[in-house]
Amino acid sequence: MKFIAVLYKSMVEQLRSFWLLVLTIATAPFFVVVYNLINESYKPSYDILLVNDDRGIITDTTGDINLGDTLTSYIDRTIKSGFTFQVTDRWSDAKEKLENKKADVAIRIPEGFSSMMYGHEKKPEILPRIEFSGNLTDMSYIIGAIGVYDGISAFFSTYLETAPQFIMEETPLGASGSLSDFDLAVPGLLILSIVMLMLSASTAFVAEVENKTIQRIKISRVRTVEFLSGVSTVQLLVGILSILLTLAVAYAIGFRFEGNWPGFFIVAVLTCISIIAFSLIIAAFTRTVTQVLVVGNFPLFLFMFFTGAMFPVNAPEWLRIGDYGISITGLMSPSHAVSALYDLLILNKQLADIWPQLLSLSVISAVYFLIGLWFFKRRHMRVG
Repeated sequence: MKFIAVLYKSMVEQLRSFWLLVLTIATAPFFVVVYNLINESYKPSYDILLVNDDRGIITDTTGDINLGDTLTSYIDRTIKSGFTFQVTDRWSDAKEKLENKKADVAIRIPEGFSSMMYGHEKKPEILPRIEFSGNLTDMSYIIGAIGVYDGISAFFSTYLETAPQFIMEETPLGASGSLSDFDLAVPGLLILSIVMLMLSASTAFVAEVENKTIQRIKISRVRTVEFLSGVSTVQLLVGILSILLTLAVAYAIGFRFEGNWPGFFIVAVLTCISIIAFSLIIAAFTRTVTQVLVVGNFPLFLFMFFTGAMFPVNAPEWLRIGDYGISITGLMSPSHAVSALYDLLILNKQLADIWPQLLSLSVISAVYFLIGLWFFKRRHMRVG
């Protein structure tokens, strides 16, 4: 009978530690889903775009000839598994798809391609130039370019016996040609500095509940919005300080900020607001700092590893805002912030170019805040 009494007491105590029980039971299933997402994100897929500007030539024996079309068909027939190949009419469209991460490599066949190929025997020093463009430091570009380069080389081998047979002319996307792997990681690390605000902000809200000072606030008739706005303002300053300190450390190590400062600060402020708003949701469902540390681990992990802050994440698109695609990771605000800073710092875009990311950040922040406000007021700010 004593065993049953102890068993009953232990079950009651375990249920009182509800969030710890949830963490213990749900962690392994959670990581099963996480691992599947990581595996899906890293499935090899290299998107190749080709623009054929070759105007062709007219010969006495064979008539109209366009070797640019011939090369295009050859690449399409011999493209390797794991590669996708598309032809587009304008180089500007191809560059736009590269910038929006809808393609990894863009290739342009020059206007005089056919005439250069046919005139090579007379002027062997004149070689065709095939332009390759993309993020030169991105592994997807490197693998994609190598794969297509092999196919183009095989095509040239049937026409030219000299070596080299053509000139590969690389055009970097934005500043990618002069950046290191560390430089490319900085935008995500800057956003990570704000993501870490999640536990600080949640703790700031819940501390008032745990210390019972929330009762004094309610008695003094401080409105919920006033209370939350005051706490949020301090956390906003903490977030701005964190991202500036991170940027300063990156600069000291070797990173050079060449982006748009107004755009940088707008992205930083909106991201801070969104994280604080999400922290309010966590605070609404917890009553102690210990519970915050337990419950907050799940969203903190997701925001750190599945928004592009730590490594690139690919997921199927749900919808598009202009040329900007939104996937399931877009439900987490840092994914839009990472994309915005990448465009500003790596692709050298301006503030007007990142309006889809700013719009997404604003809408998500508002949704987070409204949900958090309703639940926090209902659970912690009721009088009586």
